[in-house]
Amino acid sequence: MVNSKYFPTLVSGFAAGVLTTVPHIKSLSCCILVPAAVVFALYADKRISGLKSPINIKSALMFGLMTGLFTTLFGTTFDVLITFITRQNEFVIAYPDVLKMLGEMPFLPKGDASYNEALDILENTRNEIVETGFSFFYTFMMLINNLIFYPVFGLLGGLLGKAILDKAGNTDR
Repeated sequence: MVNSKYFPTLVSGFAAGVLTTVPHIKSLSCCILVPAAVVFALYADKRISGLKSPINIKSALMFGLMTGLFTTLFGTTFDVLITFITRQNEFVIAYPDVLKMLGEMPFLPKGDASYNEALDILENTRNEIVETGFSFFYTFMMLINNLIFYPVFGLLGGLLGKAILDKAGNTDR
């Protein structure tokens, strides 16, 4: 048995990371999946340690941060691996719709050099994924996005988990 204080965050972060690659669940990953993973990590830690005292807010926030970071690590890794194997992902599928949407926006300067450069970056990213299964730009942007959202929602999940588990602990007495 692994004897580490943050082992429950690793396990729940791994589980959340795997679930973030499932197509319909992926859209709920930041606002439901990550906070639920933190609540589970706090619950598992409380059960493993056997403590009946209320959860320290610092521990709850640290569990949230760690679970969010582990979810980022595993979720991004699995997404890149699946994209590499299948040479397809949500970005590739939605690319034609993105171009259509951008073309319909009246406030975008269509002839502007920066607009055309942005479209070139999107097209190169899509082509790299389709041809090789990997795009550094896509991976980097996905990692940055996940590094922002998952830990923030993990912190919220830590506060939520503290409230839920402390309340549940008060009713057990």
